[in-house]
Amino acid sequence: MATRHFQSLGAYKRIYINPETRRMTLPEPFYDALGLTDEVMIAQVGQVLVMRNPDEMVEMETELLSQIVEEGFAGQELIREFAYRKAQHEQRLRQHILQDDHPESSAQLEIEL
Repeated sequence: MATRHFQSLGAYKRIYINPETRRMTLPEPFYDALGLTDEVMIAQVGQVLVMRNPDEMVEMETELLSQIVEEGFAGQELIREFAYRKAQHEQRLRQHILQDDHPESSAQLEIEL
């Protein structure tokens, strides 16, 4: 059985999903903590679902694009470099989420899957 280590667990709650509509209600503390309005970005990383505020994603991509432009990339090179760096960022996020060995922390939680 695999063990996953999660850092800084803010909240943990079981949520009912309507099997007919596949809909669920996000509890208010989760909604507020992510600063959501009417959308959420959701990604599957292994057996983990990650939810993020879409504005955060746009901010990250805008910052990444600005850095690439400042480095002098243009045209098709800019597009290729942006795609490459975005994929690298997503890979780092994926590795961070799935990483089995985090430094010891009092806020660490182990869940056997």
